[in-house]
Amino acid sequence: MEQYSAAWQAIMELVRKGSSWSGYERNCCFLNTGGPFADASHLSGLDFPDDGRGVAVTDWDQDGDLDIWFSNRTAPRLRLMLNQASHDNSGRSVAFRLVGKSCNRDAIGAVLELEMEDQEHRFVRSARAGEMFLSQSSKWVHFGLPDQALIKKVTVLWPGGERSSYSGIELGRRYQLQQGAAKATVVPARRADALALKAAPLATRVTSTAAAAIVLPAPVPIPIDTYIDPTGSEITLAPNSKARLLTLWSAGCPHCKQELGQLAKFAKSTSGRLEMLALCVDENTSEAREAAKALISQTGFPGSWGMIGADALEQVQVVQGALFDKTPDFAVPLSLLMRPGNEVVALYRGVIPEAVLSHDLTHVVPASDATLRNLAPPFPGRWFTQPAAPAFVPNMIARRIQARYPEQAVFWLHAAADRSTGTQRQEMVAELARKHYSLARKFVDKRMAPEAVHHFTQSLEAAPNSAETHNDFGTLLAQLGRMKDAEHHFAEAVRLKPDYPLAQKNLAKARELLGQ
Repeated sequence: MEQYSAAWQAIMELVRKGSSWSGYERNCCFLNTGGPFADASHLSGLDFPDDGRGVAVTDWDQDGDLDIWFSNRTAPRLRLMLNQASHDNSGRSVAFRLVGKSCNRDAIGAVLELEMEDQEHRFVRSARAGEMFLSQSSKWVHFGLPDQALIKKVTVLWPGGERSSYSGIELGRRYQLQQGAAKATVVPARRADALALKAAPLATRVTSTAAAAIVLPAPVPIPIDTYIDPTGSEITLAPNSKARLLTLWSAGCPHCKQELGQLAKFAKSTSGRLEMLALCVDENTSEAREAAKALISQTGFPGSWGMIGADALEQVQVVQGALFDKTPDFAVPLSLLMRPGNEVVALYRGVIPEAVLSHDLTHVVPASDATLRNLAPPFPGRWFTQPAAPAFVPNMIARRIQARYPEQAVFWLHAAADRSTGTQRQEMVAELARKHYSLARKFVDKRMAPEAVHHFTQSLEAAPNSAETHNDFGTLLAQLGRMKDAEHHFAEAVRLKPDYPLAQKNLAKARELLGQ
């Protein structure tokens, strides 16, 4: 099961990096000519390079010919292709909707037979379900017929063996056939309703016209803990009390120079509402810091600045990869807009238009979580899903990165646990204890004692009544010469699990050594 799950994670990671499930193959359409099939892919207009999955056939606009719905893994997720080969085919078709009584309600499995006037040829179709992959065509049974055709009668073989016959059927109409009823019922076409595809939008605001400006539907904790200041000292990124813009840049990037200069001008109009921090992604050397300092001075950037390490930079990219279905290539300038508390609410790739930043500072930063969700789509509309729970986003990030970044995953799992309550919180805390214990054991095997101590401590904070964790932590502390601390954990293991022979043995040995 673990290998199966790991395989799917690897596949989805490739997809998010731009790989295709089917190699960007174009859709194919083949025409039945009565002999060899003819390739009509291009002429039909159906040869999209979509990563297609499902097809559903229906007379959507009720004009007498069949239209096609496509479902795709790539955008657009749904396509409607209206058949406009002829202006009006209503006089060359007839459609039936079956209603079962003693059989199943939709009469799945029923067979319809059209007997024509002055023709020996009969038309036969059946009511089917589940006939295509991940899709279901219309339950209307549709017949396309020759010009000037006359229908003599329609016979239905219902599931179970009962037969019914109906006369007076005319081309260009739609009928309901009910099992046991003597006559067919005409169903009026409702073309205007069928074509009403536009949903009434809510009063949502378009956040920006810039393609690289993304408002997140839920706030995300900043994955950066520290940075290097201009003197080379490590600085903790403390929680902000007002809006903060964190910009990643490079001294050799002309777009970054433009961005820093533009931010310097923008700072004059914010009246102290926005705190700015510019972190250079270049290698943290004295030469790189001098080059960064020169560009900061040249552009007049007024905020704090420094350098960001490779590990922290990687975590920014990890979060991007987890948040978006397709992982973008890392590029600078990249900016993160945070509301108070170091929570990211917007992300900008490239130079930020001043109007966009001004708008988001005014409307996005102070927005509640519910309002933030409505500001996120770059187009008007309305949600058909409920808002995600506060723990959803950090929990999702944790799941997506846990196979490749297990240490970083526990950070996000902690964030998810902090945002959850009740049974969900209990389950997450228990999972945190297990993951910290697993990481501690891994670092013990690698002889990385400080890291192992950290994760043992975190595991016991989450699950203080684990006798096994106390015993293993005590063993590590004894090896480090911290015998008094080791004795404490061995004693706790024995108290929690009196019939624990290994802990009893370790406790006796620790007390013996302390007595010496």
